[in-house]
Amino acid sequence: MRYLALLGSHERHGITAGYLQAVLDGLPDSAEVETVFLRDYDIYPDTKEKACPALDEIEAKMAASDFWIICAPTYWGGMPGVMKQFFDCMRFRLVRMTSKADTLPGKYKDKHYLSMTTCFISSADNFFTGITDQTFVTIDRVLTGAGLIKVGEFVGTGTWGTHAPRENKLAECRHLSQKIADRPRKDDNTLKRYILLFFMIAIMALITMGLQAWWFGVFAAGKFWLTYASFVIIFYVLLASILHFFTFVRHRRR
Repeated sequence: MRYLALLGSHERHGITAGYLQAVLDGLPDSAEVETVFLRDYDIYPDTKEKACPALDEIEAKMAASDFWIICAPTYWGGMPGVMKQFFDCMRFRLVRMTSKADTLPGKYKDKHYLSMTTCFISSADNFFTGITDQTFVTIDRVLTGAGLIKVGEFVGTGTWGTHAPRENKLAECRHLSQKIADRPRKDDNTLKRYILLFFMIAIMALITMGLQAWWFGVFAAGKFWLTYASFVIIFYVLLASILHFFTFVRHRRR
């Protein structure tokens, strides 16, 4: 397996780079690993007259790799300009555009990626404020749009006032190394999602009917409309709550 790490930080050997290196160090000895420090490259958009040489060089490394690790700190609630500039300039190399300006996965479809970021605030603050959310959302929007499959993500919190990675976060990095090692070239989680959805609905229906029986005693003759109305309301509240949790609250990284 060939792994390519794209580091979009301001410092080559900062805390963010330290967490990235911990992931790379945990990969099998047989793994081929390369790190691209984006600030080393003069990145600018391609033109009709001339392609950007830096993009040509980086893209060749991306094409030759099976797995990408995208690593950038979070500043002002988003990724640094060097990483955003790279994504912007790579747009037409990553996706195909239709006549209606729709984007379709390009030649990198079914590769895998891991996203990593860091931030100053604590894990608890990040959980409730979601300061790193936009960084991950941007990475995911770009790479899933290109057809890549996400394997995991990492956030190193509490970097303010420190000069080295935290040991508990380094342990997370080592765990991620094991997770991404020897990933298959293609995988499909569709069946898994359908199974999870089935059990979510089954459990919610069980809770709903249990609450109906406990609170209202509605399973008696002549109470059909009360049964129906209470079921709809309770089921709606439960479903809305679980969707909110997975869309917003669960999205908060610790």
